[in-house]
Amino acid sequence: MAFSRDGGQLAACTNDKGVWVYDTGTWECVRRTTTEKRTNAICFDASGDYLVTGDKFGDSYRISVRGSQGDGGANQSKHELLLGHVSIICDVKFTVETPAEAQQYILTCDRDEKIRVSKYPNAYNIQAFCLGHSEFVTTIATAAFAPGSVVSGSGDGTVRLWSVVDGRLLQTVGLEQYLCGYYADGRAVCGENTHEDRTAAEERYGVLRVRACDKLRVFVAIVERIPAVVVFPFAEGGLGRPQVIDIARAPTDIAVLGDRVVVSLAPALGEDSEGKACVAVVRLDESGGGCADDSDCAKAIGRIETRQVAEDTASESIYVWGNKMYLGRPRSGEEEAEEAA
Repeated sequence: MAFSRDGGQLAACTNDKGVWVYDTGTWECVRRTTTEKRTNAICFDASGDYLVTGDKFGDSYRISVRGSQGDGGANQSKHELLLGHVSIICDVKFTVETPAEAQQYILTCDRDEKIRVSKYPNAYNIQAFCLGHSEFVTTIATAAFAPGSVVSGSGDGTVRLWSVVDGRLLQTVGLEQYLCGYYADGRAVCGENTHEDRTAAEERYGVLRVRACDKLRVFVAIVERIPAVVVFPFAEGGLGRPQVIDIARAPTDIAVLGDRVVVSLAPALGEDSEGKACVAVVRLDESGGGCADDSDCAKAIGRIETRQVAEDTASESIYVWGNKMYLGRPRSGEEEAEEAA
């Protein structure tokens, strides 16, 4: 999902190749369309008039979000191809323009360890590549308080800071030294659903998501299977020493609302799973630390409960599709049908 910059629209992509755009004032659907391939990432441009997608086949399209009146937003107009990768696109973001840099760039990252910086809307003009990650790049984040920079997270267990204009690597922060205690005390356990040359015994620090908190000038990250939120203060053009905040269970995604971080949690398993909240809300402070949020909003979100399940069926490791041997795996019937479409 993605919000427009003014918060007036919310876009969501679904497993059936659908893209839905809602007006957040009325929560009515103002645009709905179907993409050619399943969308992995979506992002609004600065104007809010267009939505940019990235799909599992490496293509990025631009879609107008202005649906026809009276048709529930349905519009099957041709989507404009912006750019292409030769690998799965994992995330899409735009830079934040400044008086010194009016050119807007679209940033796309992929399974082949790279970030592409392209001019927008003429994305065939490549500005730079950010090269240095040794594993798939899962997530990228930009912020108004860090103009000209992009922060990335990867399966190589690092969070990195880059210069957008020339693709220079400015800083690398390894997460193992801050998070290894979660494996030592058993709070983090790698699953067995890895592929081919990946072993379940490895300690991994694959970054799932990085998001910016403009209010406090920090970047917030979550790591696969580790029940924590990692907060990076941003000062003097670089990432400071991260603060680690415990949460109840391993995270699956995060969103930032002002000074609060909303974290979706992996399903609770076993006999004590019933009644467990599926989200956690952490309120950040100016020091980069945080605590459980006890506001009315947090309590309302916290009342959302998961159903009891016998096993975790939706937590396939990012190291499964991130492995380049993934292409050689046995295909399911659904995958074969999608590729043939």
